[in-house]
Amino acid sequence: MTPMFLPQTTSDTGDLLGIGLLPNVTAKGQDRLRTLRDDAISKGAHVMLLVWPSREWVMLSIEPPEGVLVEDTEQLIPSVQANVTALELMLTNSRHGNHLFWMNLSRIASQH
Repeated sequence: MTPMFLPQTTSDTGDLLGIGLLPNVTAKGQDRLRTLRDDAISKGAHVMLLVWPSREWVMLSIEPPEGVLVEDTEQLIPSVQANVTALELMLTNSRHGNHLFWMNLSRIASQH
């Protein structure tokens, strides 16, 4: 089951609860998500929301590998999609009420 990847600005553009995107988030919860998102961004992370068709969701903070310049968070989506284990863990955590996930990406050392 593949999630929908939404930009972190989604939490600024309206009532996530009212549009049914994040059905278990209150207005106070939205404010808390924005605060956590802003904190992650201030630490150098890129943030996006992942929403599965079943409406489970996570706010994902992604720390790119050191020395890698990421101009748009969407550039990181293929790396997240390739990590099936992490996606499964995020979905499982979401089902248990843990909607925050921090991912550190790293480069695979090339062998010569």
